Amino acid sequence: MKKLLTVEHSLTAAFVAETICVTYALLFPALIPAASILYCICGLMIAGLILFLPQAKQSFSIKENAHHLSTLSFRIVAVIIMAIELFHFCKKWIEDAPMNYHDADMLPIMKIMSQRFLSGHFSQVYNIIPEIWNGIHPVYLPAMWMPFNIAVAGNFDLRWITTICLMLIFTIFIFVFHPSHQKKVSPFILLCAFLFFWWISTSETQGIVPYTEEGIVIFYYMLLTLALLNGNIWFIAVCIALCGLSRYAFIGWLIPYGLILVYKKRVPDLIKLIATGIVCFLLLMIIPFGWAPFINLLSLPDRYIDFATRVWHDSPIVFSSSLGFAKFFGAGRIALQHHLLIILSFAVPFLFAVIAIWLRDKKNYRIRNISLATFKISLVVFYSFIDVPYLYLFYTSSFVSLLIVGYFISLREEEMIIQ
Repeated sequence: MKKLLTVEHSLTAAFVAETICVTYALLFPALIPAASILYCICGLMIAGLILFLPQAKQSFSIKENAHHLSTLSFRIVAVIIMAIELFHFCKKWIEDAPMNYHDADMLPIMKIMSQRFLSGHFSQVYNIIPEIWNGIHPVYLPAMWMPFNIAVAGNFDLRWITTICLMLIFTIFIFVFHPSHQKKVSPFILLCAFLFFWWISTSETQGIVPYTEEGIVIFYYMLLTLALLNGNIWFIAVCIALCGLSRYAFIGWLIPYGLILVYKKRVPDLIKLIATGIVCFLLLMIIPFGWAPFINLLSLPDRYIDFATRVWHDSPIVFSSSLGFAKFFGAGRIALQHHLLIILSFAVPFLFAVIAIWLRDKKNYRIRNISLATFKISLVVFYSFIDVPYLYLFYTSSFVSLLIVGYFISLREEEMIIQ
């Protein structure tokens, strides 16, 4: 028991450091190189530490007794307060930063894609958009831009979709986290959650609400984290499809996860995953848009080197003011960094899973949560070596940490006993 509590304390410390690195440490330029390294180390630590905690068994049930109903009331009040604050800050961002492709072209591109889709011009959704940069090809996967159909159909600003996603993300955390179960470390988790919320709502450097679509991606990855904590294979399958059809940062995790299912003799579950993925791929990509846009999207990774070269030339501050290891490679080693990104994104999660299984089955270590830990590892590696490290990209891994740590810190003493 004492060892498990020590693991939880270490998990909390790693999460606190990771959160500081991705938020307020960035206000001090001299600290950013060290923060980039520490952010990666903390992410690796979080993945490693949860191997030694009890198997995750997240439940969606609500117990009907006075204590739990009272706790539920506090959670609902917290969600309402958070929603009011997010509404206030989003309204401010929308007023202060009108949507303009000269500032950031992601949302304007997706708005036109949604307009084409809602007009029934499915075959034209991925055609060149002449109104932006004198002609630009849309390069966004369908699960990323399709939620904005709601905003276009309702004739309201696309940034409200991002805000709703952020509200849902924090709501998931609020309902998963139980601060009363580990009173010594819970205040640190709550403080980090608040700092994260405040940073995203107020910081001018992160830009996640006014300029990006990343709230949707983070929401999908939070759902996948919740699904892995819960263990429901259909839930996991749908979330994998949504993540894969929005941003494939977890690509290196898919192979080891599939092999883990085979190793555990859960081939029917693997078949469910593959079948769900194929159905979602056909419904969201091939049937409405055909093969041509998909083939074009497959070629995107080959263009990242040229894109990184342009960003190094036009906006080198992107690399010096954010996390990631690109700043250490510099403009002269973009190709090396890109190749390492591809190799390590697949190799590290695979080796991590193999070593964890070997330690559990051959060396009799009490190891659990291998799939979840490998998932976190895949995100840490991918974003650490990403070609162009825009700050908003790193929030996906941090929110995954928030949910993982929030869940495990919430375990009661009787749940801390590993059978």
